[in-house]
Amino acid sequence: MIIGILGAGKMAQMLVPKLVSGGHRVVLSNSRGAASLQALVEKMGPGVSAADSKQMLADADLVILATPWEKTAAAVSAAGSWAGKVVIDTTNNRRGPRPEDLIDIGGRGSSEVVAELIPGAHVVKTFNYEPIPVFAGGLPPEGDSGAIFFSGDDDRAKVKAAQLIRDIGGEPIDAGSLAEGGKLHGMGGPLSLKLKLLSPKEAKALLDTARHPDK
Repeated sequence: MIIGILGAGKMAQMLVPKLVSGGHRVVLSNSRGAASLQALVEKMGPGVSAADSKQMLADADLVILATPWEKTAAAVSAAGSWAGKVVIDTTNNRRGPRPEDLIDIGGRGSSEVVAELIPGAHVVKTFNYEPIPVFAGGLPPEGDSGAIFFSGDDDRAKVKAAQLIRDIGGEPIDAGSLAEGGKLHGMGGPLSLKLKLLSPKEAKALLDTARHPDK
């Protein structure tokens, strides 16, 4: 697949080499234009290119949203229409890791807000619930680990996202709908901040406990 990434920070730079190793082509984009990404593209090597966000969105089979929360609305608006696109949302409504860095969005899950910003897109939330170095060091996994939680409302989009997770060495664990699952593995939710990638067995047990805390 051609994987577009909107945002070229730490999340994007962590995912790019894993995606390329998994057999995908990657198109990077950001708010400053393709020219600002040339040095990074050259560093990343074959299989990676840069484009403005509109061209990236037009060319990509799947898009990964990897923008800072406070820049997300402007970034997705500048890219044009997202209708029909499968979008992996890695964002969280935070400025940083501290409790006071949480941005109030009225009790909704962050991906629910993102879905409203890109009407017609099929949003799947993942790669959001641990610090980036945990995903970087845990994929591909060593031994029995590598479980990756994901959530969404469109079955075909979830199939695509699950395959992408497998392509980079992970084991996809479906946490449910965007509203339910997104809150479970939103930063600060019961599936988040374990500071390691769990084994599939551990992840399924944790998910069951999170869904049925009184069981």
